[in-house]
Amino acid sequence: MPKAVISIIKGGLGNQLFIYSAGRAFALRTKREFYLDDRRGYTHDAYGRSYRLNHLPIEALTMPEDWRVAPTLKHLQHKTVRAFNKFLPMDWRSYLAERGDVTTTQLTDRKPCCERVTLNGYWQDEGYFRDFADVIRRELEPPAPTDERNLELGRELAAENAVFIHARRVHYPVLLPADYYREAIAGIREKVSDVSFVVFSDDQGWTRENLDLNGDKVRWVEHNAEDELADLWLMTRCRHAIIANSSFSWWGAWLGGDPTDGRIIFSPDHPDGMIRPANGWHTIPFGM
Repeated sequence: MPKAVISIIKGGLGNQLFIYSAGRAFALRTKREFYLDDRRGYTHDAYGRSYRLNHLPIEALTMPEDWRVAPTLKHLQHKTVRAFNKFLPMDWRSYLAERGDVTTTQLTDRKPCCERVTLNGYWQDEGYFRDFADVIRRELEPPAPTDERNLELGRELAAENAVFIHARRVHYPVLLPADYYREAIAGIREKVSDVSFVVFSDDQGWTRENLDLNGDKVRWVEHNAEDELADLWLMTRCRHAIIANSSFSWWGAWLGGDPTDGRIIFSPDHPDGMIRPANGWHTIPFGM
């Protein structure tokens, strides 16, 4: 049996992309087979979310059922395995749970000795997989939609200096203020000529009232409410981006290409964290 890395998939699509990327890079770095546990993370999901990576050209195997030590993440046996591993030296652990107070070296510096290593965390930092960025972008490329409306919009965006704006407002713990978006929009206008904007949001009423987009070409994308992969694909068609404090738009910007090719990405930056911006992105601090 080859040595293996197993990533426990959980959360929404943006979270799943981070989990996959960190695990895939860890497997490549340590020369191991890569497996996904796509069940345990959704047995008690309060938001009704489901596994979505099966729609992407990923390179991973499904974890064999006889490797499963517990049916759910809340099961006593799972908690016991997790607790026991905390007492072992790092490279002897068969279970690595993410620690928020430790840098990306908690994965990038590991040389595991166990036959199988299970990863449990969200791993929301490009540093976990930057060394395999080309591989990750290829394997997580969103599929093109099948409807003509989205395909035509995608062609238009790719032909323009398009900037996508993403705002999360509904049932979200930390809301970005309008000033963040206004400063980012002003920054884009200073750097990009003939700009056009495309706005994605779960509250387009708020974006229409608070974003200063007068005089610019603007599209408000509201037709993909049941198809987040179509929205993600459209985001990747845009050359530039103003993202929210959201893993979803983080990936919409990151999968669109490397900023070294002249792309401009504005991201929120807060001393207490959020998702760490990728290398080369412009950051704007904001108050809580």
